[in-house]
Amino acid sequence: MSEKYNAALGAFETIKHIDGPLDIGIGTGSTTDIFTENFLPKLRENINSIYSSSVRTTNLLKALNFKVEENRPSKMLDLYIDGADEVDKTLNLIKGGGGAHTNEKMIASFSNRFICIVDTSKLVEVLGKFPLPIEVFAANKQSVTDECKKYTNKITCRENLSDNGNLLLDLHDMEILDPLKIEKEIKNITGVIEVGIFAVDKPQLVIVGEEDGYNSIES
Repeated sequence: MSEKYNAALGAFETIKHIDGPLDIGIGTGSTTDIFTENFLPKLRENINSIYSSSVRTTNLLKALNFKVEENRPSKMLDLYIDGADEVDKTLNLIKGGGGAHTNEKMIASFSNRFICIVDTSKLVEVLGKFPLPIEVFAANKQSVTDECKKYTNKITCRENLSDNGNLLLDLHDMEILDPLKIEKEIKNITGVIEVGIFAVDKPQLVIVGEEDGYNSIES
């Protein structure tokens, strides 16, 4: 089996022992899709409600005959399951390669436990090799770009909008030595809706899929 499959398997084997019924959130990405398609149906009888982080995930869940809650959570969820684009040694993340990091972070912040599932290629010493996504209001594109030039000179704008209808900027070639500080700084720039650093809402558990199984890392 692939490393991504083994990461998803690790999440299933962790969650199946938790008493329910569970209120859960499901993230966005290739590894999360594997979990959703292959293992979430096996947990169906233990699920009370499901919240989705993106249109893509909602469509997949509905295709599997799950009812997806339409509104944002009004109470704390038991679990949030999602992947990441990078994970550093203290479990800070970069997320948002799929452009869904704003909704992903919202659900993560409403969850008692965030389980992150990744393959070994996502493990890094320092965040920043993967472009850092920022969701911004269109009217503030230039001012946000100018503010972010103190972090990198290579800033690009995606052609596709976020699910929320906003622009997505990517900050390339960064070296994020203090993720918590940089997350707060960028979030405070006028016009920034959300940044793809997960240091405030980092996972309590990262399950790393390997060739012959998986490894669990707790924060």
